[in-house]
Amino acid sequence: MRRLERRDGIEDVVDHMQKMFNQFQDITDFGGRMPVNMKEEDGKVIISADMPGAQKEDINLKADSNGLEISAESKEEIKEENEKYIRKERTSRRYRRKVAWPTEVDPKSVSADYSDGVLKVEAEKESESENWDVEID
Repeated sequence: MRRLERRDGIEDVVDHMQKMFNQFQDITDFGGRMPVNMKEEDGKVIISADMPGAQKEDINLKADSNGLEISAESKEEIKEENEKYIRKERTSRRYRRKVAWPTEVDPKSVSADYSDGVLKVEAEKESESENWDVEID
């Protein structure tokens, strides 16, 4: 006979909402994903994000203890020439992605560099808190 495990209904709702939120927080405005690599190295968390076509001055970063939000918007200058396009899809580009830190980091230590369409962000990992044995009196 199978045992039934009783579970609070609100837990199911919260789990479902979290899954839905995670699906959509990483989607760019074009319905695709901004490719991101993340690694831990030498006491740092390093994130690399592909952002082809973005200009450095159009990129915005917001960091807190929970994660990093990357956003950018660029628009093509409108020219008054009589150019006859067969297809014109490159008028603007938007990026937006939230990435959770894999471990605790110091948000004030976050630094970034943008070169050749790749954004590189580094954050210092928080030092692990020390623990010690406590004697009982």
